[in-house]
Amino acid sequence: MQFFTLVALFLFAVVTHAAPFNGTNIAIEEYEYELDGSEHTLESRAVTGPANGHLFTFVNKCKSNVTPHISDTRCGYSPRCADAAKYTGKQPKTLKHGQKTQVRINKKWVGRIFNKAKRCGAKGENCTMGEFNLDTGNKYSPQAYDISNIQGFTQAMAISAQGCATVKCSKVSCPCKQAYKPGDMSGCGNDSPVRACGAGNKAFTVTFCP
Repeated sequence: MQFFTLVALFLFAVVTHAAPFNGTNIAIEEYEYELDGSEHTLESRAVTGPANGHLFTFVNKCKSNVTPHISDTRCGYSPRCADAAKYTGKQPKTLKHGQKTQVRINKKWVGRIFNKAKRCGAKGENCTMGEFNLDTGNKYSPQAYDISNIQGFTQAMAISAQGCATVKCSKVSCPCKQAYKPGDMSGCGNDSPVRACGAGNKAFTVTFCP
C-alpha cells in the first residue's frame, strides 16, 4: 500500500569529522537522501572555538540575510581586562532566512554580538547588540548578558541562555526589563535589562528577528 504519492520523502544524516583549528574545530557535513538512494550535500558548517567554551547558536528569522559578528570589548568598552578572554574562533557565516549556525566562545569572554550591517561600527556602534560578560561565572558572581540599543536600534533580537532568563526586544520602544533604550546607559536607573546566569559553560541562543 502506498502512503506517499507525489510526495518526496527525505532522510537527513549528519556526519561529523574532526579538522584542525587550534585542536578544536569540528566540521559537520549534512546530506540529503532520497528514496532511490541518491544523496545531495546540503551544507557544510563548522563549530569552532575552545572545546570547553560556551556554545552559541545564531538563528536568523529575518526576511533578509544577517551576518552575526562577535566583537571583543575587554580593555576597551569594558573595563574588564586581566581575567577577560578574547574570542579566538572564526566569525560566523552569513545566514539566510531560516538558517542557523553555531560557534564556541571562550569561557571568560567579554564582548558584543550584532548583525554586521553597513551602518554598524567595528564594535557594533549604531546598532542593536547583545552584550556579554562571561568572565565572572562562579557561584558568587554570575555571568551577565543583555540587549542594548543605547547606540542605535536596527532590528529585533532575543537572547536565551541555558537554564536562565530570556530577553527579547522587537522594537525601539521595548521596555527596560528587556533592553537598554537608545541613549540610556543606566537601564532606567537600575540596569534593569541585565540578566544573570550561574557558573559553567552555559549555552546561549541569539535570534535575529524573533
